[in-house]
Amino acid sequence: MSDENLSSLPVIGICGIGQMGSSAAVAFQRSGYRVLLWARDEEKLRAVQSQLDTLALWSNENLGPAKRDGGETVLCPDLTRLDAEADVVLDCILEVMDFKTELFRRFDSAKRRDALFLSATSGLSITEMGRGGECESLLVGAHFWNPPHIIPVVEMIAGVATPADKLDVACALMEDIGKIPVRCKDVPGFVGNRLLHAMWREALALVEAGVCSAEELDRIVKLTFALRLPALGPFENMDLVGLDAVQRIHKYLLPDLATNTEPSLLLVEKLDAGAAGMKSGQGFYDWKTRNAEQVIANRDRQIARQLEFLREIGDV
Repeated sequence: MSDENLSSLPVIGICGIGQMGSSAAVAFQRSGYRVLLWARDEEKLRAVQSQLDTLALWSNENLGPAKRDGGETVLCPDLTRLDAEADVVLDCILEVMDFKTELFRRFDSAKRRDALFLSATSGLSITEMGRGGECESLLVGAHFWNPPHIIPVVEMIAGVATPADKLDVACALMEDIGKIPVRCKDVPGFVGNRLLHAMWREALALVEAGVCSAEELDRIVKLTFALRLPALGPFENMDLVGLDAVQRIHKYLLPDLATNTEPSLLLVEKLDAGAAGMKSGQGFYDWKTRNAEQVIANRDRQIARQLEFLREIGDV
């Protein structure tokens, strides 16, 4: 992927204009790629340009200048154009297997041209998706983390029929746009979301049992182990604690941890009451009184600071 010859870079077709699709479009454009951006809703597609401009400006100010000049994002209401022109097809649509497989089945020309197919799914089976989308030998999972314009790691997942060279090409593509590809097995949730949802299950169980409130639990997490996570991963931390101490703690603690295999009753009750979180104005917090935009801005600024520290110590 030579910096000198931008015309040799593959054309990127992105399906979906939520945060994942929009951020991916900006990342590719800032690396000199031509991006064709599609969404089912033509009116929303036309309105997304301001979001793209905002993300690009934030990236320029906080992540440094673009890697290459010459990139562009073209809004494409016609999916057949992506099918005809895209060398890489990236799915960023709603996290529903049937929607994704139906989308991939529409790319006959891209399949004949041996295009690379990527899905930004956060945990759906790549093997099943490829089989249902009739692209199993072309598909690689590329799980961008939210906020995707900042988080460097992308989990890369091959299905059982994905050739090794397709995975290699997909990982090289991620590296070229400044991401860190980490190869994972095709298991539900991959790696990161299994860890995240294990913590969320325990958090819900503690609040449901009345051990603490949601606000108190958030304060404990943010002001204890979350502070050291940028510098210490779980296994580094276990080594520092001492594996003998970890074993002693596990003997009495693990039997008491949440093991439910269905969603928490507390979560179900919130949803039944129409409290779906920030988007509905009410969840565990009252988002009608909280400044959601400021919360997100604080999150992004803090992640950028953490990345600067990680670069200093050589972890990024």
